[in-house]
Amino acid sequence: MDWQLVMVTLMVLVAAVYLGHRSWRTWRVSKSGCAGSCGCASKDKAAESNGHATLIPSEHLTLRRRGPGGEG
Repeated sequence: MDWQLVMVTLMVLVAAVYLGHRSWRTWRVSKSGCAGSCGCASKDKAAESNGHATLIPSEHLTLRRRGPGGEG
């Protein structure tokens, strides 16, 4: 077999395995992170349901003055 054919076959095989792995991860329920099993997603929905959803807390907002020339 030609070495180029071996390399192309190997690249296609690696790409197929990668796509299969990514597909499997989207169908499988994650037990870590923010997939909803820890309850953090329901807490966020509860905060939004009472009408007081805050994207950025007010204590984190600050005013930055720009110097001459637009430099901060």
